[in-house]
Parts: sequence; structure tokens; C-alpha cells
Amino acid sequence: MAIYKFKIVWDENEEVERVILIKSNQTFEDFFHAITDAFELTNKDVSASFFSSDDYWDKHIEITLKKEDIQGDEKLMRQTKIASLIEQPRQRFVFVYDAQLQLTFLIELIKIEKEDVLSSSENFPKVVSSKNKIPNRRKKIQTTRASDASLAATNTNSLSDDDIDQMIYQNLLNNNISEDDILSGKLDKLFAGTDSSKPADILDDSDEEDVEDIFDEEDDIYDDDEFNQDGYYDMNDEYEN
Repeated sequence: MAIYKFKIVWDENEEVERVILIKSNQTFEDFFHAITDAFELTNKDVSASFFSSDDYWDKHIEITLKKEDIQGDEKLMRQTKIASLIEQPRQRFVFVYDAQLQLTFLIELIKIEKEDVLSSSENFPKVVSSKNKIPNRRKKIQTTRASDASLAATNTNSLSDDDIDQMIYQNLLNNNISEDDILSGKLDKLFAGTDSSKPADILDDSDEEDVEDIFDEEDDIYDDDEFNQDGYYDMNDEYEN
């Protein structure tokens, strides 16, 4: 029986490193617990997988923690001995912890030792080197500009970008807002009380029938008498007068 010495590094920072000894007849589930303990990953009820890898860290055979995660040819950690997937002296594995956090570790076999060189009283797996810690992960809080916040406050999800641009442009022409308001994102007064489903100053299809009534017959600058027999406006009358 052999003792494998693996170097495990966090792929986001290679300065975060552990070296672990494990027996060749131990399973990947034993390896899973050794790694999570070594990196202080306290949640053990997660989806996690090892992948056999090549010199380029490409993933190949998957060894998964939970039986319910098996969907095809994946192996189960507790049923798979590490020795069964050691194919070369510098064998590599990729370990992915928690499908949501996607913490990824790069594992490389750096030495194979005979069991008799170690004390029989030692327990394995065993951490023999530890450097640095994974920083606490915090959820990213998305910040929005003042203009974005004002849009969200008035439920403008139904507006397209073109509608919003037109809305801003029309109100700028009507002097309801200034260029400084736009540059500073102070558009609260623009959207206050606005029905976001049909923004002010924008005509939808239901308003088209009212457009014809905007012009009164009294505003017509042409008289029927001023058109010639062919239906064209007769400019000669204008000059004659």
C-alpha cells in the first residue's frame, strides 16, 4: 500500500495551499472530508465533485459526492478508491466544492511514499502543510445610479429603452427637466406619478384616432377656391392679388 502526497491550491489564489497525505486504498469521500476540513469549509451537505484531469487542468472522469447527483457515467466518492484513478506519477485532479459558490481547487500528486516509512500510529488523511486561508465570501450588493433607482421606483420595467429615451427627450423639450438633471440622474420628478405602462408624451396605438382631431378646419391655410381644376394649388392667384 502506498501513501500519496497531494498539493491542493485554490484556483483563485495559488498562495492558498494545503499538502495532504492519504492512503492509496482510501476513498475520494475520505479525500473530500480532508480537503474541506483543511480549508475550513464547514458545509458538508453540498454538491461537490472531483474530476480526473490532464496537464492542462481539463476535466474528465467525474467522481461526485451525492448519489442523487449521478446522471450518467459519474462515479460515487465513497465507492471509488483514489488508487483506481492514479494513471501517472504527477496525476492531477480538479475539485469543485458547492455548485453555487463554485470554489475550485487544483490537486496534484507530488510524491508517492511507501507506507512503512511512516509511523503506524498516524491517522490518514493527514494535513502536513497549510498556507493562508480562503477569505470570507460576501454577496455582492448591486448599486444603481440615481436615475436607475428612480426608474425602478416607478415600475418602469415595461418600458423599452427607446420609450425611456423618448420620454426624457420630450420632457427636455418641454422644459420639465434640464440637461443638468439628466447628467446628475435626478429624474424623480419626471417619473413621479407616471403610469409606467404608458409614459407621458408618448402616443400609443389607442391615441392614434385622436390625432386627426388636433387640427381644426379653421387652421387650414388653403381655400378650396385656390385649387385649379387639376387639383393643384394655384399659385398664380396669389401673385395676381
